[in-house]
Amino acid sequence: MKNPKIKNIMLVILYTTVLIFFFVNIKSVYEVLKTVFAVLAPIMYGLVIAYLLNYPYKAFNDHLFKKMGTKRPWLKKLRKPLSLVLAYVIIFGIVAFLVSTLIPELSSSITTLIDSIPAYERAVREASDNAAEFIKNMTGYNIYEQATYSNLIALITGNDTTEFIKSFFTNYLPSAFSTVMSIGTVLYNWGLGIIISIYLLASKEKLIRQFKIAIVAYTPEKFYKRLFHIGDVLNNKCGKFIVGKIIDSSIIGVMCFIGLTIFRFHYPLLISVIIGVFNLIPFFGPVIGAIPTVFLLLIINPMEALGFLIFLIVLQQFDGNILGPKILGESVGISGFWIMISVIVGGGLFSVPGMLLGVPIFAAIYTLVEEGAERRLKKKQISADDIAPRPEEPEPSPKKKTLKDLPIVDKASELINKGKNK
Repeated sequence: MKNPKIKNIMLVILYTTVLIFFFVNIKSVYEVLKTVFAVLAPIMYGLVIAYLLNYPYKAFNDHLFKKMGTKRPWLKKLRKPLSLVLAYVIIFGIVAFLVSTLIPELSSSITTLIDSIPAYERAVREASDNAAEFIKNMTGYNIYEQATYSNLIALITGNDTTEFIKSFFTNYLPSAFSTVMSIGTVLYNWGLGIIISIYLLASKEKLIRQFKIAIVAYTPEKFYKRLFHIGDVLNNKCGKFIVGKIIDSSIIGVMCFIGLTIFRFHYPLLISVIIGVFNLIPFFGPVIGAIPTVFLLLIINPMEALGFLIFLIVLQQFDGNILGPKILGESVGISGFWIMISVIVGGGLFSVPGMLLGVPIFAAIYTLVEEGAERRLKKKQISADDIAPRPEEPEPSPKKKTLKDLPIVDKASELINKGKNK
């Protein structure tokens, strides 16, 4: 089709038809996508695991075992398998250690919560009695006289027991079976994903080469160059952000553990892991992590919960103003407003994974849109400053004068230099 206008009109008609079909059959499309994602779940898990473990794998292969095989060439073949095994052993060893250590603490905290229920029940009952007495004295209205015991009578007659047995077999038992099946499916997908990730990392160079050859062979030059550029931007943004965020959260978790141990708070390891894990989520992560940990300490001792909350605020201020910027730097490249929007949208669409990956993906999209806008403005010979002026940046604070900046010091230095020259 030689006429570009007719070509553009046909493309617009095609896109409009596809969008109309999508919105008219949105339920069917959603079910199809849901089935596709369920089938491809192990592969997606494998890709995520391989992508994350690629960084320690590269560190071992390119640095730790870099000189292996320089004197004995046959040892060079062992670099890749050794790096692969070491990466998986260390990462999954850390996960296994944390899980095995956290389960006893979690069990202990649940036991403490159960043991504290009677005390809280008594406190609530005393508070309600005091409130009822206060209302009765003020208004003459007795709240307890309006209470009915129909639920207790129904339980004694056995009606509720029969209904409970019926609902157990009709509702609770199927839902319990469905929960067990869901847990089994998740474990199966993750187990298969780990196996797939091993194959992906072991042959990643070959797979990347095959992918690039196929894309270049079957797509136009403009398309594959653009696709490779998008892939580079996504990899750059996501890689730097994820690795930096993992390092940052690990340091915060360790600092939290040290602080809780020094101040002798309860459950230091459990609380530190929760704080470190939720710290991976930008913007809202520290708040989400603080809710269960403060509640856990509130059950034991309200004053201890208050002290921990103060400690956590100080720790998060240190992370947000000093540690985070030092580690992450300009890896995101977007303002705090866009970070908040990307976390909200990503979490709303894809739950926790969306909250974790929403920021780097949005940063990559932001970079690509910015590059596209610069190219289009350049073609139109328009400067961005002509459209809208840049926001005024705060002026740098005046430099404090030292002794060297005083005129009398300059004169003295000049006289000393003249004396040396003579």
